[in-house]
Amino acid sequence: MDNQDKINEVTPACGCGCSSCGDSGGGEAPAASEFSLHMEKLQEAGDAAAIAAECRQVLAADPANSEAYFWLGVVSSMAGNYQQAVDEYSQAIELSPRIFQYYSYRGSAYAAQGDVQNAVLDYSKALLYHPQDWLSYANRGVIYLENQMYDHAIDDLTKAIDLEPADLGSYLSRGDAFVAKNLFSVAIADYSKVLTESPEDTNALMKRGQAYFEIGMNDEAMADLNRALELEPENIMLLAVRASVYLGQGKMDEAIADFSRAAELDPEDARPYFFRGVAHVAKKEYAEAIEDLNRSLACNPDNALTYYNKALCCEIEQRTEEAVAAFKRFLELANPEAAEFQHAQERIKALDGSGNGDLIQ
Repeated sequence: MDNQDKINEVTPACGCGCSSCGDSGGGEAPAASEFSLHMEKLQEAGDAAAIAAECRQVLAADPANSEAYFWLGVVSSMAGNYQQAVDEYSQAIELSPRIFQYYSYRGSAYAAQGDVQNAVLDYSKALLYHPQDWLSYANRGVIYLENQMYDHAIDDLTKAIDLEPADLGSYLSRGDAFVAKNLFSVAIADYSKVLTESPEDTNALMKRGQAYFEIGMNDEAMADLNRALELEPENIMLLAVRASVYLGQGKMDEAIADFSRAAELDPEDARPYFFRGVAHVAKKEYAEAIEDLNRSLACNPDNALTYYNKALCCEIEQRTEEAVAAFKRFLELANPEAAEFQHAQERIKALDGSGNGDLIQ
């Protein structure tokens, strides 16, 4: 979805071969210059050094060549030097302020640095000069999605799909926006579109499986998740999602098996231990739950909720000192506004009789 992955789908210069005039908006994008076509071939070959060397050679002879600055920006972005890329794209824009691709690519460099405001401004400027630029709609839509502006995301991604129906990434992202608005049925339609064209897309299978689960279509949910894991049996995220679905269905043994496999694949991840502990709690296997919660805390010692759950299990197991210690550590880490905060204070008072719960803030 990132502009750097779509470089062959845009053309940074006008049809006349110069580097100073840009598309005035509407209609088709201008044809690529011979220079940009040559740069594209070098980029396809992965020869970033040759691109940079030739661009510097061009600039030595013609310091006002905006295309050379643009391609230097592309090289910098490819190397992850996004601020340098912004500077080089800005040089290109200063020389040729009406070429929409320059804004679109600079927008992606801003986005890579987390500069949402400037990214959106640049994508919007690209669309001002070329309203048919589906990639800027798609990228702006993803930014809106990531910043929880779901209606704007849906609008932009829909426009991207209208302009480029083959862009499966926009269907996937629009599905995510629909899920965020609890519109699971329409999200399923978008994920299904992706799977029609790419039936072994495990990400789409996972997302559709989750959406099916949310509307109670458990058989369909498990079919998608099972298929995804057939394709990628060691995908930890898929295992965790299927395990969570098993939890929601009350199938604790199956959930424990999936969380166990996830923990085997990544022993340093606290989450599988935590959720396996939750499954043990549901089975009233409190000693096993405490073991898993301790394993989770060994990986992530600052998770307040893990201490709270451990404290509850220790209290049930009459391991009073451990329960009090875990409640106290929870209070040190938790937000005082958290629903469990007052309860933890009350349990400390009841368990140790010291009234210390009032003193821990």
